[in-house]
Amino acid sequence: MASLLRLAGVAGGLLAAVLLTLGREPGLRAVFAVPALAFFVAAGLLAADRTVPRPPGTGIRTARLARRRLLDYVPVASTGGVVLLTGTLTALLVATSAASTPHTSATTTAPYANDGQHIGCLTGGVPQSGPWPGWYYAIPIAITVFLAAAAAVVALRRLVTRPIEEPYRQTTARSVVAGLGLVVAAPLTGAAYFTYSILGQPLVCESPAMPEARPWLLTLTVLALAATIAYAARLVVPGTVNPDPHPTLATVR
Repeated sequence: MASLLRLAGVAGGLLAAVLLTLGREPGLRAVFAVPALAFFVAAGLLAADRTVPRPPGTGIRTARLARRRLLDYVPVASTGGVVLLTGTLTALLVATSAASTPHTSATTTAPYANDGQHIGCLTGGVPQSGPWPGWYYAIPIAITVFLAAAAAVVALRRLVTRPIEEPYRQTTARSVVAGLGLVVAAPLTGAAYFTYSILGQPLVCESPAMPEARPWLLTLTVLALAATIAYAARLVVPGTVNPDPHPTLATVR
């Protein structure tokens, strides 16, 4: 049941994000794409958490003579991927936000220049097709990722001290990290794709650097999409767990 609820959250979030960004000029709708994704993912995790019963209060229980640490439950590879994706997303959005202002090489200043939704470099005054990931979209994405990261840290710290079974503690920690990775990787995929697409349109930024940037952006799009799929899969199916993470510690009853 928990896996199905997490799957429903992932599917609902990705579907909402795609629907909100469809169209030639999604405008304000696209602003809510990443928050909607984060909301559905968090809802799926919370709903799955409610299905797990608390340990019975009767009988003999055992416990390890060790203080649980947060780092013992955070998957190293997944967490490192989240950090790398977050840094890449930040760098890309900083660059695209700067490019949404009027550029010195532009021969035409469009009436919508500097609105954060269009690239500021035009050579013919032809409107771009599709949203440019400027500051108009970068600000809500950054806020959402920051809040998601803060919520993940709080959830992981609470997970360490909760009276739950050890296997569930491990799988939930992996799911929380995977959920955060999904919230970061999905907007990175969209931002990289729209940047790649718009830079290839005619009369948009005829600069020698643009053809060189597009192959890298395409590569980034593919890698970010792969990360999105991987984190979504890990969120739904956290994988096997170690039933005894501290085998060398003494046991008390």
